[in-house]
Amino acid sequence: MRSFITFVSFIFTLICTVNAQTTTLAGYVQNGQAWDITYNTNVDSFADLESGGVNFSLLSFWGVEETAKTFANGTHASKPAGLRFAFTESSFSGSPTVLYHDSTTNLGNAGQEFQTAESYYAVSAVRVPAPLPILGILPVVGFLKRMRKRQRA
Repeated sequence: MRSFITFVSFIFTLICTVNAQTTTLAGYVQNGQAWDITYNTNVDSFADLESGGVNFSLLSFWGVEETAKTFANGTHASKPAGLRFAFTESSFSGSPTVLYHDSTTNLGNAGQEFQTAESYYAVSAVRVPAPLPILGILPVVGFLKRMRKRQRA
């Protein structure tokens, strides 16, 4: 068991080291629902993030402008100013651009920027599950104890 815990700790440390260029805002509140929002901490361009493997089309706010605006209006004690929630790609004068909503103000201002312009972009949005009630956990613990007793017998 001890070696398993050590292995899991090592993997967790490795993942944190690899993803050191991102920061997660745990408990970011959007429309009364808690989310963990991850954003790039290096000032990168949208094009750099896409070529680096970020798949924006999997994000909860991608493709729906109103949802991106709602996320931009979300609250968190340490929300960085200018955090962009990109919702679509476009073209302006033949150059690729990205449309986004910005968290600088509470208005979730819309913007359009060339994809080579550098900024902070939200790269992940994961809904935080509600905590399990303690009374709901107790029957599971009791069941597991009975299972262990049966296995030992």
